[in-house]
Amino acid sequence: MSQSNRKPRERLGRAAWLAEGLARDAAYVTVRQLGALGARRRGAAAVGPDGTRVVRTTPAPPSVRRPPAVVLIPGIYEPAAFMDPLRLWLERRGHEVAIVEELGWNLRPLKESAGLVAARLEELGIADALVVAHSKGGLIGKELMVSHPGLAAGMVAASTPFAGHPYSRFAPTPSLRAFNPALPALAALAREQSVNRRIVSVAGAVDPIVSRGTELEGARNVRLPVVGHFRILGHPAFLELLDGVLGEWNCWPVQDR
Repeated sequence: MSQSNRKPRERLGRAAWLAEGLARDAAYVTVRQLGALGARRRGAAAVGPDGTRVVRTTPAPPSVRRPPAVVLIPGIYEPAAFMDPLRLWLERRGHEVAIVEELGWNLRPLKESAGLVAARLEELGIADALVVAHSKGGLIGKELMVSHPGLAAGMVAASTPFAGHPYSRFAPTPSLRAFNPALPALAALAREQSVNRRIVSVAGAVDPIVSRGTELEGARNVRLPVVGHFRILGHPAFLELLDGVLGEWNCWPVQDR
């Protein structure tokens, strides 16, 4: 095949790959939002196996060394149950998992949201936890690590706009405009780099919502072959990476946690 014929076919193949990925992403977020809304109506989103408003794993983890506790923090407009598939995946591996239903639709300022997460972890007596966060949840997770040291030892953040969003100042709601990198809260969080080495920032190859800004200086930055902003949470490549981080967790030196 000549070079002139190969390029149009390559462009067509990439366009089809992007279209399929974006369609899968739209389907994923639709299914998860409907599932989360159903869980909220049933009052089941914050009910764990023991019937309390605490999400915990079974009392007997499958390994001799207790797996690290995990706190899940979803993104903006995502109720706690949005991340239920990931919660179940973690619980099947023996992890104690905490969610924070009080975040609601996750529209609060970062410090207030981090305070709610901290209160839940203190209520459960959980410290040295690993945060697994999506989108805005990663900003809340970093604020938690900075403002409430000792509760969260590290974080895996997926599709998080650590550098904000360049067009957020034109957004229709205050909650979306809060991603403006020039605003004091986001700028102050960006300047705080002491916790970055304990963060794994994961991005997809193409993200239609967070087009850039997921990279964090001093962190472990990973890009996966995923198209979309939402479906990365259930993608095998992300789960494999998360499984690896969790497996390494107990081997990390104390000073790095």
